Amino acid sequence: MIELDNVNKIYGKKDTAFTALADINLKLPADKSIAVIGKSGSGKSTLLHLIGGLDRPTSGSIVINGQDLSKLSKKEMDRYRSHDLGFVFQSFFVEANQSCYQNVALPLEINRLPVLKRKQLIEDALVQVELADKIKNKAGTLSGGQKQRLAIARAIVTKPKVILADEPTGNLDSATGEKVISLLFDLHYKQAATLVIVTHDSDIAKACDVQVYIKDGKIEKVTTKGTNK
Repeated sequence: MIELDNVNKIYGKKDTAFTALADINLKLPADKSIAVIGKSGSGKSTLLHLIGGLDRPTSGSIVINGQDLSKLSKKEMDRYRSHDLGFVFQSFFVEANQSCYQNVALPLEINRLPVLKRKQLIEDALVQVELADKIKNKAGTLSGGQKQRLAIARAIVTKPKVILADEPTGNLDSATGEKVISLLFDLHYKQAATLVIVTHDSDIAKACDVQVYIKDGKIEKVTTKGTNK
């Protein structure tokens, strides 16, 4: 379960202070798919970054599967992110001059897994995203859709409990985007991982078990599949 208790995020100080999130209280069930929906600047990505430990709240607490993120040191947080969380971003963030194998290996290197075990996990992840034949290719030679699939392989290689996707189809054409979303949902079901997707797409949101609507840094409403209008 993902639990946020009175979470606030303020950037800047005094006259320049900007409240990105205000009094966020959420309880999101484990092993479900969750959409975070809102206009640009509503606080969607900030919320995702806080859940992923990429940023810290100004106040309040975030507990994921019993782990209170506020109690983790920087080193512990780095390990937590690389082991229990998988990230997929709109801009891919793959290393263009490294091979697909090297890109997917990064989280495993951080976790200091033995080389032989690392190799098997990387190969399995690339098979799941249908990039096994590109294992030696440099990431920079891939198409946009392939780069996003590579990013997904990197996100799932540690078999994380939570997959966080921030507008994962934003830089893709509609057909490729549909394939990427289908892949994310397939992996969510296979790995029994909680999937949190930030999206503008109402069709993607409706496909999720839970929809969190956010406006001006505040939760507008939370609905479940089949009840949102």
